[in-house]
Amino acid sequence: MGHRDMRIHRILTNATATKAAAGLVALALAACTGTQDPSQAGFFDGVANLAGGTYDQRVAERQAAAASAHQQADQLALRAAELERERETLAAQEAQLSARVQQVNAEVYTQQARLQTLRTRQQTDQAQLSQLESRLSDLQRQLNRANTNPAPDTSAEIERLEREIAQLTRVIDDLIATTAVVE
Repeated sequence: MGHRDMRIHRILTNATATKAAAGLVALALAACTGTQDPSQAGFFDGVANLAGGTYDQRVAERQAAAASAHQQADQLALRAAELERERETLAAQEAQLSARVQQVNAEVYTQQARLQTLRTRQQTDQAQLSQLESRLSDLQRQLNRANTNPAPDTSAEIERLEREIAQLTRVIDDLIATTAVVE
């Protein structure tokens, strides 16, 4: 092979190598879709994403979102605990009010029984007894209303009813004392 033949062979070899290199570049470019999603990225996209920090950025974004979700969950748990304490407090208050209503009801029934005993005595002023019975019945209705329709001021209402029943009890005690002296 002469010098000229070798030169032609080199030119053909270089041309073939250039075509092969161009084909490899075309193949490599075809494999790169430019996606940043690891589930969609090919080898070259993966290398480019690793080198460019895209995956680290995605991890940081996901970690920030997870931290935010954890913080929100912690805040919701604190609020739930706060609401549970408030519910327990309200339940205890309701139980106390209910017990007070029952005590006042028992006192109303006691005073009604005492009035019935006074009715049998002849020296008792029947008009006064009727008035006292009417007041006791009215108290009973108010107690039932306070017990069935609790309102923010129920405690104050029960205190008022307790004072009123105490006053009626003193009046009945005085009435019993005056009729006992006469008999």
